[in-house]
Amino acid sequence: MSATTRSEHLAQVSLPVQGMTCAACVAKVEKTLKTMTGVQEVHVNLLSGKAAVTYESDQIGVPQMVKMIQDIGYEVPEEEVLLTVRGMSCAACVAKVEKAIKGMPGVTSVVVNLPAESAKVKFYPGAVDKTRIKKEIQAMGYEASEKVTGQEALDREKEARQKELRFQTRNMWIAWPFAILVMIGMFRDMWIFPYFVPEFLGNVYVLWALTTPIAFIPGWQFFKHSWNGLKRGATDMNLLYATGIGAAYIIATINTFWPDAGFGGRGATFFESAALLTAFIVLGRYLEALTRGRTSEAIRNLMSLQAKTARVIRNGEEVEIAADEVEIGDIV
Repeated sequence: MSATTRSEHLAQVSLPVQGMTCAACVAKVEKTLKTMTGVQEVHVNLLSGKAAVTYESDQIGVPQMVKMIQDIGYEVPEEEVLLTVRGMSCAACVAKVEKAIKGMPGVTSVVVNLPAESAKVKFYPGAVDKTRIKKEIQAMGYEASEKVTGQEALDREKEARQKELRFQTRNMWIAWPFAILVMIGMFRDMWIFPYFVPEFLGNVYVLWALTTPIAFIPGWQFFKHSWNGLKRGATDMNLLYATGIGAAYIIATINTFWPDAGFGGRGATFFESAALLTAFIVLGRYLEALTRGRTSEAIRNLMSLQAKTARVIRNGEEVEIAADEVEIGDIV
């Protein structure tokens, strides 16, 4: 392997090691790790309880190093983080997020829940951290934040739902009025439409001008999310939407401005396909945001019924305490 190729695969990790008590323990861990193929350099610090390892990522990974440390009697503790992931719409989104996080060095397990919009991630601190995990999810076009509990979680949930609902409402107001005009324009020469639909509305240039804002304002979210996924080798429903909308719009545009290009000419300018496809998908996203918002509000209403204080018997006396201070075994 050349020096250039080697440097491309060179990585560093700082693993927490529990159970070391003396310099002999440090030497033992260092010696063990150095015997592994692909490990270039090892520095173990007894006071901080960390093992800094420089290694070739194409020859060895963090799980193998952790197993080796555990085999000689020491522990490498895992850390767990529960994240809120918003923007997922289907099982393909779940698979995409799981695949991306599992590919990060130091991540041991990932469980993504679509209905709960959550991701539970276990990892070795030092190999990866919460910030990097969140940035990886955000780079795919989703929103990621550390999950909170109680009233704060519900407040954040409500704010996020309202934001999504406002976004999709705006898209609805753009997509549907323009889509209806495009549909009427496309069918202008049929049935009774010629009696009340102005002739200019059936002009292909007017139809192109009406369809373009639909494809690139409400429809932009599908192109953005599908591109973010493709950059990481993952696909989801957004790619399907973007392909359908994009193909219909591009072919209709080519036939409008370059009718002799061989795609059917002016007789194959089906702008209503791109417009209505976008409008119906946006309608689905709007209804989804509306439904989830109502569910969140129902949970908030249930939480508001929760008692704030409790009376318990302690040391033979009746005392009033905060409800979250009630412990197992208390007589309430």
